Amino acid sequence: MRARIRLAVSIFLILAAPQTGFCAWADQPPGAIASIVANVQNSVMRIVVVHPPEKKDGDGDGKAQASDESQPVTRIGSGFVIDPSGLVATNRHVVENTLAIFVGTPDGGRYRAEIVGMPDKADIALLRIHADRPLPAVRFGNSDKLRPGDTVIAIGSPFGFDNTVTAGIVSSVNRDIMESPFDDYIQTDAAINHGNSGGPLFNMAGEVVGMTSVLYAPGPYSGSAGVGFAIPSNDLSFVFSRLEKYGEVRAGMLPLRTQQVTALMAQAIGAPGPGGALIDAMGPRADEMDNRIQPGDVIRSFNGETVADPRDLARKAARTEIGSMATLGLCRSGTMMSVQVPILPFEQETEKTIVPGPPPKILGLQLAAAAGGKDQVTVSGIDPMGSVADSGLQAGDVILRVQQQIVSSPAQAEAALRAREAAKERFAAVLVLRDDKQTWIPIALPGE
Repeated sequence: MRARIRLAVSIFLILAAPQTGFCAWADQPPGAIASIVANVQNSVMRIVVVHPPEKKDGDGDGKAQASDESQPVTRIGSGFVIDPSGLVATNRHVVENTLAIFVGTPDGGRYRAEIVGMPDKADIALLRIHADRPLPAVRFGNSDKLRPGDTVIAIGSPFGFDNTVTAGIVSSVNRDIMESPFDDYIQTDAAINHGNSGGPLFNMAGEVVGMTSVLYAPGPYSGSAGVGFAIPSNDLSFVFSRLEKYGEVRAGMLPLRTQQVTALMAQAIGAPGPGGALIDAMGPRADEMDNRIQPGDVIRSFNGETVADPRDLARKAARTEIGSMATLGLCRSGTMMSVQVPILPFEQETEKTIVPGPPPKILGLQLAAAAGGKDQVTVSGIDPMGSVADSGLQAGDVILRVQQQIVSSPAQAEAALRAREAAKERFAAVLVLRDDKQTWIPIALPGE
C-alpha cells in the first residue's frame, strides 16, 4: 500500500534519514547542473514554522495529556523568493495552523513572515517578509512545455539540511492525485523528502517550472522512493498574481459536474474521440446558464482552446474573468455546436488558518533562578508568540552569558537583553548550558 505524504517535517527528525540524489544525466554538459544551482540557490529559502505545544496521546485511561506547555513545536519546510521586495512562495500545508512563521535566507538571515494569501483549493501560500535589502528572485518558466524525460533540479531543506540539491527527470505531467478539482501535477524522480515542501523545481534554463509538494512512499517508508509531485509553474503564476493583487484567488467556475471521456465512452455517446469533459449533472446555480447546456453534452473546447479533461476545463474556467462570457464547443448526440455561458465566482471556504501578525513585541522568554541556590539563570518557559520561539532555546536551559556579560540572576539577564534591544540590535547571543555542554545561541529581539 502506498501512502501520500506531505513534506513538512519537525526539526526533531533532522537526523532521521539521509537525502539521496541522482547524478547529472549523461546528456548534460559537464558542470551544467552545478552552474544552474550557483545562479539560483540564493533564491531558495528555509521556512520555519512554530505550532502550539502538542498534546500527547492518552495516558491509558483515554485522557489526553498536555505536553510541556512552554515548548512550542517547530517544523521546517522550503520556499523561494518570487519578488525582490520580499514575496516568498511555499506550500499551504507548510504554514497553515501556525502561530509564527520565519523565513531563513541562505546567508543566515532570519525574518518574521506574514501570510499574504492561501487558496483553500490549492496547496499554495504566498508570504511576505520585510528584508533590509532586495532579495534575489526566481524566474518562472512555462510548465506547459515540460515533457517526460526533461531534466529538472529540486532545491530545498529536506530533514532540515538547507540548500540540498537533487536532480532527476520529469516522469509524467498532468497527474491527478485527487488533491483538488484542478490537479495538474508534475511527477518527477528527483529525490524529494520531508522538508522539501514548498521548494522550487528548476528546468535546465534555471527557471522555476514547479513547486515540490507531495511524495508517495510504499508502506511505512517515509523517504524518497523516486515518486514525487510538483505544482506546475503556470498554475503558481496565476495564483500568485491573484494573491498579490487581491489577497485571494477570485477564481471563476462553471456549475457542472463532469467526467473523463474515454475511447469507449466516446463511441457510446457519439463523440469524435476521447478527451473533453462529459457533463454528468448540473450543479447549484446552473439556472444562471439559461439551459444552454445539459447532461450528456461533451465540452470539447473553451474559448477556442481544446479541453483535455475535466480538470483542464476547471483550470480554464478558474483563470477566466468572473462575469465574462465563455464560448464552449459542445458535442451533443454526435452534433457539434457552440454556446456562450457566463463564468460564475468560485465560492471559497472560510479561512480557518491562524495568520501571523507583525513582528512580535515581546521576547517571550521566561527566566527563573536556578534551583538549589545556584547563581544561575534557568529558562522556565518560552512563549510561542515571542521573538525567541524558533531560536532553539529550551525550557531547562541555563543561560551563562548574554553577549560577553556573565549573568547570575534573571534580573541581570533581562537587563542585558533590554540593553541590547535599546541599542536597536536585532539579535543577542546567549551562552547556554544544556546536558553539561555549553553552546552559543542567537535569539531574535522583539520588533519595534
